[in-house]
Amino acid sequence: MLNTLEISCQRGRHLLWSDVNLTVDPGQLLFVTGANGSGKSSLLRILAGLSSANSGAVLWCGEKITIDAQKYFSQLLYIGHQPPLKPELNAIENLTFLTQLHGQSVAQDQMIAALQSWELQGKTISLPTKHLSQGQKQRVALTQLALLEKRLWILDEPFNSLDTNGSNILSKQLELHLEQNHFVALTSHLHETAAHIAPSLQHREIRIEF
Repeated sequence: MLNTLEISCQRGRHLLWSDVNLTVDPGQLLFVTGANGSGKSSLLRILAGLSSANSGAVLWCGEKITIDAQKYFSQLLYIGHQPPLKPELNAIENLTFLTQLHGQSVAQDQMIAALQSWELQGKTISLPTKHLSQGQKQRVALTQLALLEKRLWILDEPFNSLDTNGSNILSKQLELHLEQNHFVALTSHLHETAAHIAPSLQHREIRIEF
């Protein structure tokens, strides 16, 4: 279970939001919406333990995430709105680096299979990612979802730059993850509700708007 207890967020001297209380149960998706600059990404970074709330606390399985941060991070995959790729490395090299950051060793053939499930193959995965389109870079970054065994996905604008096929692939991965009683928190300016991502997600959605 993921909880927040009266957390607040301030940017400079400006209070973006305050007293946010959330409970996300296994199999539920937290869908964060709001205007640009309202603090959606800030909330996700606070949930991921990458930023600190001005007040309040984030809890995972009833314990503040600051008590044993390493334990929390071992169950968390955060992907920000910019693909976390090194431009001089190709897809396999980037995924090798990213999975090792999470303490996992993934075989190259497994990476290739995961990339192929995102319709990436051949020359595309051998080129330095600086030569890929934004949509291709996003697909490479999102391949982590299939490679890393994480219970909680926190995804900031994961549908950015994806075409219809890419969006469908991501939607199916979100559905499968939640069917396994895992957790998802995301933002998307391309979708108004979880039902716009996939109808089956409607009954799993917890929504917060800033």
